[in-house]
Amino acid sequence: MRVERRVIRDNEGVKPAYLIHGSDSAKIDQARTRLRQRAESESGAGGLEVFEPADGKGSPDADALAASIGSLSLMPGRRYLLADRIEKWGKNQSATVAEALLAAPDETTVVLIARGKVPAGIAEAVKKVGGEDLSYEAPEGARLPVHLIESAAARGFELTPEAARFMIARMGESLPRLGNELDRLALWAGPDGLVDVEDLEEMVTDTSETSNFALGDAVISGDRREVIAVAERLLAQGVSAGSTVFSTSTSIRRAHKALVRLEAGEDPSRLERELGVPPFVARRLISSLTGTTVESMREAAIAFAQLEIWTRGGAEYPDDLALDLALLAATA
Repeated sequence: MRVERRVIRDNEGVKPAYLIHGSDSAKIDQARTRLRQRAESESGAGGLEVFEPADGKGSPDADALAASIGSLSLMPGRRYLLADRIEKWGKNQSATVAEALLAAPDETTVVLIARGKVPAGIAEAVKKVGGEDLSYEAPEGARLPVHLIESAAARGFELTPEAARFMIARMGESLPRLGNELDRLALWAGPDGLVDVEDLEEMVTDTSETSNFALGDAVISGDRREVIAVAERLLAQGVSAGSTVFSTSTSIRRAHKALVRLEAGEDPSRLERELGVPPFVARRLISSLTGTTVESMREAAIAFAQLEIWTRGGAEYPDDLALDLALLAATA
């Protein structure tokens, strides 16, 4: 089925149902905000009834939503009901809501938000009642730097392509986190300002927060005391042992690749262009390899491969202990 990507606009006729789904949390939140504003402008502060998971866990109560859809309101005007995070609904929950949706009273609009896979039967029910399917997929891969550049322009400043790639390399692909960083850079750069990669070294991460990539940098340095200190800061921030694997392993593998080629006599300036990261990052990596050996990076890569197995159920001890053991092996 071809999904038409549109937004809810104030000058459009309201439909009986909307299905909003995808991986772009920022755009989904924007659509939800527009809906709330419209509901409150038409029906007052209580114009929108929201169903969400209790304590942020699980899924919204499908039975309560179905009962509310079927009830008649004594208040004049259109009723708006919103259920967020329905992606965890099972077959029975989806069927209950789909049945209620098909029999919804007039002047009722139901908005269903799935931050991921849409439960079976929901899209079909929305289509049958004349509703609208809105898909917001997060940009990824080669599209993500372009997205950051466009988002920076929307905030009134220019972000260079190299700076966009640097942000992704250091902060990952989380759109909410990248968006928050763009907001901060917009204040720093000012209207029509320019942000290049050299501007980002001190600004790209909040000084109160340790980046996941800091652990890889510490392992490459070989300073066991610093490695343990960085790991402790990450765990204190709520980062899980398993979530450190990708960023740290990426840094270690890149360092191993650089060391192998440097030992083979490759020119560092040429290597900078071929490491797959912004030149500024490559230069800093190469300069950090003094005193580091190919064998030590090989052992570190093996240690983190083992950590991934352990954190995926391959060990009986806690993940925090598994991380400690991997770090000890990586800095042996």
